[in-house]
Amino acid sequence: MASTGGHGSGDDPGDKRPPRNLQDVLKYAIEHTPTTQDEEGGESEGGNHGNQESAAERAEWLSNALSGMYKDEVKEMAEQVAFLKESSKVTEAVEGHEVEGREDLEEKKTEALEYLFDLVQGIDNAKDFLKVGGGDILQLCFSDPSSEVRWRTLDLLAALSQNHPSNQAEFHSMGLIKRLLEVLDSSSEVDMVRIKALYALSCLCRDNDACLSNFVKHDGFSVLMRAMQSDIEKLQIKATFMLQAILISFPQHKDTLHNMGMVHQLVSLLQQEHAITHEQFILALLNLVSGHSGCISDCCQPELQFEELLKSRVEFLKDKEEFMEELEYCQKLMAICFTKNTSSQGMDR
Repeated sequence: MASTGGHGSGDDPGDKRPPRNLQDVLKYAIEHTPTTQDEEGGESEGGNHGNQESAAERAEWLSNALSGMYKDEVKEMAEQVAFLKESSKVTEAVEGHEVEGREDLEEKKTEALEYLFDLVQGIDNAKDFLKVGGGDILQLCFSDPSSEVRWRTLDLLAALSQNHPSNQAEFHSMGLIKRLLEVLDSSSEVDMVRIKALYALSCLCRDNDACLSNFVKHDGFSVLMRAMQSDIEKLQIKATFMLQAILISFPQHKDTLHNMGMVHQLVSLLQQEHAITHEQFILALLNLVSGHSGCISDCCQPELQFEELLKSRVEFLKDKEEFMEELEYCQKLMAICFTKNTSSQGMDR
């Protein structure tokens, strides 16, 4: 991989690509430490000379690798950010024209983003990313004509946002939540870009009241609902995961979800042919109705025929070991929504 980034595999002692962390170095050392059998084989084929040579090569590679790990990573980030700024200007200037070397430029940009992604796994680097002008390249690369550049940018944004309140606040002030919702809701965008936009959105809003309020303000729940109704399985599952996380951490938003008819939407999804996504839909519905009388009342509306659906689903799932959790969620929903109804009907009689 080019010097702009990449993952050092360590398969070749002559490989110039540095490892990203000590784990990479240890992995290389383990993979290239000769066994007793290897050493005996080397001796029988011409003595220890070959073994000594390869040992020297390994020692040299490890020495270079270790010294390469202790470099100025903030400087490295600044260099990658500067490269992406300049390359984005070139991309914008040649957009719409067949230009020699465009594919090579796109590859270098994706490598730079991949390298930055590796670097910002460290908390300090994630904090310093914005100080070296990283916010500018996020804005630029969101609009890159290459879908791979776009989704890698979103992946980088997710890594920068997750568990970093100061970064979340900065991205919030940059208006990125509205931008991410637009990307997620764009049916003309490629699947991977939409999936990564959802991932970045989830990381940005996680445990952050201000970001989540902005998400709600821009009708984010409707966007999540449409993602769950899409035909992209991974998008459906990730959208449902995000909904569940919000319900658990911010249960006050159940009122908003109740008023927008989320119960009806989830039941509608469950009425379709059974799929792997249904376990998550059921769990989201279980989280939604727990402790919320309005959502429970919605489940009991006769026109939904939800009780019948749950009974048939329980019958379908029982004795299927791979669906035991989904079966448990169905049974809990039955208990919450319909057991009381049944007992009160018996008392009326």
